Amino acid sequence: MAPDHAVTVSKLLVAVDGSWQSTTAVKLASEMAKGLGAELTLLHIVPSTEPRAPVTEAEGARKEKGGLSILRAAEEVAKAAGVEARTELRKGHVVDEILQFVNRFKPDVIIMGSRGMSEVKGLLLGSVSQTVSQYSPCSVLIVR
Repeated sequence: MAPDHAVTVSKLLVAVDGSWQSTTAVKLASEMAKGLGAELTLLHIVPSTEPRAPVTEAEGARKEKGGLSILRAAEEVAKAAGVEARTELRKGHVVDEILQFVNRFKPDVIIMGSRGMSEVKGLLLGSVSQTVSQYSPCSVLIVR
C-alpha cells in the first residue's frame, strides 16, 4: 500500500492547438483551477518544419500569428469559466518543446486533448499526447 500523503495541485498546464479536444481540455482545466485555486498556464507550440522545407519570413510570421490567435481563444475559454490564465508561445518540435517547458515550469498536471489538429500524422507517428504522457515527469490528463 502506498504511503498516505496529501497531493497538492497548484500548477496546471494545458497544451493547446486549436482543436476541439484542446478546447475541451481548457474547459476542464479551468474548472479544476477554479476548484483547486491552482495557477493555469496555456501553452501553444508553433511547429517547426522539416529541414528540407525552409520557411519564409512571411510564412513564419503567419504561423506565429495563428499560434497567438489559438492562445487568445483558449484564454477566452478560461476567462468565461472565471479563471485568469497565463499564456506561453514556443516554436519548435511540439513534443520536445512541451517537455522542455514542463521541466522549467514544473506543473503538477498537464491537461491535453487526445487528438489534435494533426490527427492523421498522429496515427502514423504516435500522437503528441501519448508521447508527452510517456516522458512527462508529472501526471498527464488526456481529455477525449
